[in-house]
Amino acid sequence: MSQKTPRAMIKMVEKIVDLTVLLLLLAVLLYGGYSMWDTNRMYSFASSTAYAAYRPSREEELGFEQLQAINPNVFGWLTVYGTNIDYPLLQGEDNQRYVYTNARGEPAMSGAIFLDFRNNLDFTDFNNIIYGHDMARGAMFGDIANFVEEYYFDTHRFGMVFTGEEYYGLEIFALLLVDAHDFEIYNPTMTDTNIKEEFFERIFSEAIHQRDINVTTNDRIVMLSTCTPTATNGRHILLARLMDEIPEDVFTGDQAGSGTGVDTLLGLDINPLVLGIISLLMIVATVATTLSIAKKNKNKNKKPAVSLSIEDELVAAIAKEEEPKNKQKKPLTLLEEFLFLFGKIAMISIVIALLFVFVFGVTQVNDATMAPAMQEGDLVFFQRIGQGIIATDTIVVRYDGQPKVRRVVAVAGDTVDIIEDSLIINNLLQQELNIFEETTQFVEGISFPLVVPEGEVFVLGDSRGRARDSRIYGTVRIDDILGNVVTVIRRRNL
Repeated sequence: MSQKTPRAMIKMVEKIVDLTVLLLLLAVLLYGGYSMWDTNRMYSFASSTAYAAYRPSREEELGFEQLQAINPNVFGWLTVYGTNIDYPLLQGEDNQRYVYTNARGEPAMSGAIFLDFRNNLDFTDFNNIIYGHDMARGAMFGDIANFVEEYYFDTHRFGMVFTGEEYYGLEIFALLLVDAHDFEIYNPTMTDTNIKEEFFERIFSEAIHQRDINVTTNDRIVMLSTCTPTATNGRHILLARLMDEIPEDVFTGDQAGSGTGVDTLLGLDINPLVLGIISLLMIVATVATTLSIAKKNKNKNKKPAVSLSIEDELVAAIAKEEEPKNKQKKPLTLLEEFLFLFGKIAMISIVIALLFVFVFGVTQVNDATMAPAMQEGDLVFFQRIGQGIIATDTIVVRYDGQPKVRRVVAVAGDTVDIIEDSLIINNLLQQELNIFEETTQFVEGISFPLVVPEGEVFVLGDSRGRARDSRIYGTVRIDDILGNVVTVIRRRNL
């Protein structure tokens, strides 16, 4: 029986494997390219330079008025000298409005810089609180993290705020690390002198850095608040005193804000997981291509590196003829070709298996407790490695021997309570924008209030009326968490 048919089948399978690897690599490269483009687009829209045309000046405010025409909630401007903090100021009807909406009123993960809704727009309050996201590349309030360095704090002292009517100077005097639910600090309605004095006592006793500028309870304070990954629910607060005189900007013409990101190479912000996948698949493709080329060249004679004379060529030809025939390279046998193909498939399979054992995982949503975000039957890809679990993370947890998708609402040290069908974390009523049902206690469930133990988290399903979650079985151990949800493939899209 001729061996052409089996050989043809082996070659066809090999081509399919090579094509599959190539297509997979291309898909990952396209996804990585899109992710980088999307990330750069987000940062370009969040950059202070995107709003430079609207920046008010003491001589001309036409550009600022144009931005106000786009979004009437724009009322002022904030600048911290020597940083990238140079943005319009907004105020919404609550403190959720501009968390994921930009100054133009468009949906954006970067949000906007906004004043607490309880503060007066003219900054006549004692404690004026301004919020912004902590972003890489110094976008939004990303440069506040730089103030942790003593030299940076010492050399960046001033800023300016425009209220829409008046210009004021800012003199920075302290940097603080607090909890997001610290109501003694996050209190924009202070009027009592004793409370103000206690406020200053806490600041100067807990400040990371401070400078003595003789601030008093008669001054007006501006707090710039942003997230920090160094502590659960942690917030960095940069405190400044409002001044009538406008300090000189010694950094003019030399933007000193260096940003806080690590994405310095070509200005790209590459997700480490995407980069890892791309690297692994490139290795697989490279090895597969190299083996394929090696096999094809196995029966070819190596060409001389330099030109030979006619005499040398004759000598080489005679020597080759005199070589024993058993030393001549032989074509691969059918078994060798099969083993080569099997090895290639095995190598690719091992790499993919390692990815899904140690880096990624996939499971199917087997209940309706995460509706409407996820429906029963949806496929969930999750990441096994990464940063620590924080509140709002969507995770895959092992319960009753099965993987379940749940949302983290509290972490170690947090106090959880459910009162009048409302979720309370650390005495703060939770405003969950993506939850459409009331959070109730279950008769057969645990007792509240509950303090989450160390090494555990408190999880809930989005469909609160029918979810079996921590209200039933209590907190979940970190060791039982399989990973963070990365993406969902909807059943209706299959």
